[in-house]
This record gives sequence, C-alpha cells and structure tokens, in this order.
Amino acid sequence: MRPPVVIAVAIISALSACSSASTHVDKAPIAANANEVVISDYKFYPPKLTVPVGTTVKWVNHDIAPHTATHRSFAAEAFDTGSLGHNETFSHTFKTTGTYDYLCVFHQGMMGTIIVQ
Repeated sequence: MRPPVVIAVAIISALSACSSASTHVDKAPIAANANEVVISDYKFYPPKLTVPVGTTVKWVNHDIAPHTATHRSFAAEAFDTGSLGHNETFSHTFKTTGTYDYLCVFHQGMMGTIIVQ
C-alpha cells in the first residue's frame, strides 16, 4: 500500500494538469478593422461579416499555407483572391446587396460569408 503523502501528491499533480489544460482557450485573431477577414489556423475570422453596400472588404492571410477566398457565382459580384501567400492581402468592394458565400479552393472545409445590406 502506498503512503498517503504519495497518493496526495499524485492527486494534486493530476488536478493541476487538468486545470491548466482546461484554461487553454484558442482565441480568434483580431482583424485590423471591422471590414477585414483574417485567415488563420485554416479558418476565416470572422466566418460571417455583414457590411453596407459600397464597403471594401480586405482578406489577409496569416497562415504559412496559401489560401484563397473564392466566390464562385455567375453574379456580377463574383470574386477570387487567387492564391494568397503568408501575409498577402486582397480587397474587394461590394456594390450589390446579397449574401456571398466563399471558400478556399485549396482547403474546401474553409468557408465564409459576406452579407451586404
């Protein structure tokens, strides 16, 4: 049988490890302004952005991997950033109201939406 002190130290160590693991919170990157979409950790932040007509939205890639923000549509407002490398940017001015769903053509699980009102 183990002495009570060894058991107590083991329990405290285990609780400490659980406590520090549960306090880790992934934070979304912060955009430089309200009309910017940051690409980080294979995600678009914010995933949904609402802007008024005439707003220029800027995408900036903070990942090492290349990404795109591609709206595939026959609408007049179709856009495609092309391949954005690390810290590269692309801007598009939205002139028509609507909902613009887009994705990264390299990583199709990456999706975002621009809502223009």
